[in-house]
Order: sequence, then structure tokens, then C-alpha cells
Amino acid sequence: MSILETATAVLRLMAARQSEVTMSDLVERLNMPKSTASRVLKQMAEEGLLTRNPTTLAYRPSLLLLELSHLVRSSTPLIEMCAQALDALGQEYGHTGYVSVLEGNDVVVLRVRPGSQALRAMTNPGHRSPSWATSTGRSLLARESEAEIRGRFPEGLPHLTLNGAPIGGPATLDALITELDATRQRRYAVAENEALSGVCSVGCAVADPDSGESLSFCMTFPSATLPRAEIDAIARSVASHAELIGRSVGDAFWTSPR
Repeated sequence: MSILETATAVLRLMAARQSEVTMSDLVERLNMPKSTASRVLKQMAEEGLLTRNPTTLAYRPSLLLLELSHLVRSSTPLIEMCAQALDALGQEYGHTGYVSVLEGNDVVVLRVRPGSQALRAMTNPGHRSPSWATSTGRSLLARESEAEIRGRFPEGLPHLTLNGAPIGGPATLDALITELDATRQRRYAVAENEALSGVCSVGCAVADPDSGESLSFCMTFPSATLPRAEIDAIARSVASHAELIGRSVGDAFWTSPR
């Protein structure tokens, strides 16, 4: 592994953990020899990529990296950040991803990142789905208060069908509010056999407080093909990417304590 690849692995570890790192972290998490871990941290500090906490002696990103993060934020719209997250998730899992926006009580697909798996769930940009029956829709609705949700559906949830079959998802407004509470707690939404029969998706929402824009991105896959443990792992990965985006744009949903 080159020094550049090693330094990148260190930065990815810090981003994933959202914390400072020590030599022991590199040894345990990256399987580095102690001598290599010590040397790379020292070199990254000498080159201005890291600084050392004088109290804990752990390493953290330097002001240079902070300045670069502001440059990324100013030059990369939120939708591009979400699309880049889907690219990374697609490379890792091979499933199809979507970026969507809430429009009225529907969620509308803006971007599609096709997966590489043989079995793929696909809809096109512009496709509309009921927000309460999708992971992207519920992750966006979860950012609203209970009063706002009840105001959206003053007569309760509509009873919709697709090709003559009822659409899944919460059957009542109270059931939706309960599901949104769970979504806020875990910070991602899961929809299985709901707006699209045979499809499972996990999605997270992010918002840019400067522009007022809120988007959600998700991974989708045939619901019968994956064990629950793998679905949970994908959900955690989607949430990890959403948290990185949320923290970079100052989204209070992701910067506040759980």
C-alpha cells in the first residue's frame, strides 16, 4: 500500500468514526503494524494534514482539511453530494440508488444510480410515489413535527392502489406517526413491499440550512433476496453517508445528539 493509500485509509477511518484516532486505532481497525501506524500519523502531522491533541495525544484533522471541506461544500450542491454517496454505496453493495425530493405529499425521483446486481429494482427520474409508503418519503417526513404531519393529512391517509392492488405502508395516520418516531430514533427509514411490491429500500434525508433544500437518498433491492442482517448493514452504511453530508452542511438533524 502506498503512502497516499495509507493516508486516505486514515482519513476514511476518522470520517467513519467522527472522532480523533490513535496509533492503536490504526492497528486495530486497519490492521497496520505499530511501526507503520506511528510513522504515517507523524508524517501526516508534519505535512499539515493532521494535528495532535496535546491532552489525549490523539490525532485529528487539521485546519487545512477544514478549509477544504468548506470549499467542497460551496462548490458541490446537495444533490451532487447525495449522488456521490450513492456512487460509493453502489460500488460497495451493487444495488440501485435514488435521490428524491418531497413535493406535496408525494416523493419524486430526481436522480437514479443503477446497480450492478442482476436483480435490480428500477424507476425513472420524475417517478412519483406516496411519501408515507417509501423510505425516502418517510425519511423526509420524519423531519417534520407531528402537528405538521397531521396538517398534511387532515382526513387521514388516502387508500391507494397500484394495478388494482392496495399500496402497502402504514394504514392509518397514527401508524405513520409511530413509524416516523422510529425513523427519527434510528435516523433512517425502511420500506419493504410498500409502494413497490417485492422491493425493499432504506433511505436517509439531509438538508442544507443555507439553501433550505431537503433531499433523501436510498438504496433499493428485491426484498426477498437479502437476510435481515445484510439489510441492517446497508441501512447503517446509508446513514453513515447521510451523517457525513449532514455534518458538512450543518444539518441540525445530524449534528445534534441522538
